[in-house]
Amino acid sequence: MKFKKVAALLASGVLVASLGLVGCSGGSSNSQSASSDYTLVNPGTLTVISSEDFPPFENLENGEGVGFDIDIINEVGNRLGLQVDIQNYSFDGIVPAIAANSTADLGISGITITPEREDQILFSDPYFDSNQAIVVMKNSGITDVSQLKGATIAAQSGSTGSDWAKENIENANVVDYQEATACFAALQAGQAQAVSIDLPVAAQNIKTGYSDATIIQETPTGEQYGIVISKDNPGLQAAVNQALSDMKADGTYDQIYSKWFETK
Repeated sequence: MKFKKVAALLASGVLVASLGLVGCSGGSSNSQSASSDYTLVNPGTLTVISSEDFPPFENLENGEGVGFDIDIINEVGNRLGLQVDIQNYSFDGIVPAIAANSTADLGISGITITPEREDQILFSDPYFDSNQAIVVMKNSGITDVSQLKGATIAAQSGSTGSDWAKENIENANVVDYQEATACFAALQAGQAQAVSIDLPVAAQNIKTGYSDATIIQETPTGEQYGIVISKDNPGLQAAVNQALSDMKADGTYDQIYSKWFETK
């Protein structure tokens, strides 16, 4: 997750960001004129799919999507002069859906930029930096990842957290869940011995709902999040990148970041 480096904030001191942004807040008309050479699934509307179970990036509250990513994509749409329609979608289906270029225009859901995904879709410029974390219950007696050999690890389906656990925890039984929040429920219920997930999401879940869990390892994977765009729509990629650049330049990105992290 990107314009800022993850290191140590959120309540548990595990999230920070580095941007070097200056200026006042407010919208910019530059983004809308950056590129109109793109197509939309629904004219006049930016149709976005997001897995709204990844707080603090996206989450459903009273039936409405809220979070850092939600505010970012709404601001992008505003700068493009478009209405924004955000639809809840399974995380592991976002990249294939955008690649098909028929369901939605963009995908945003804390999606790490990887070469494998870039084979299928375009990414925007990175907008957030992140690392991985391993979470266990405080009373489990587990203090080191080496103790998880052969253990059941909960992870979100299609995520880099799932990939990391499969590659780095010896003989792990990685069980993939559609929702990130379901991983923590499985941990608390004793259905898994650990959760492998993005560091800021781990910190947020511990703070807001799972105070009986703890992070035993922060892994500096240096991941970056990007907005997902069809390869058939490079003009939309250019327009989104211009909007993100404008948000950095005028301080709007910093304001959104502070709302979801620095004040939490």
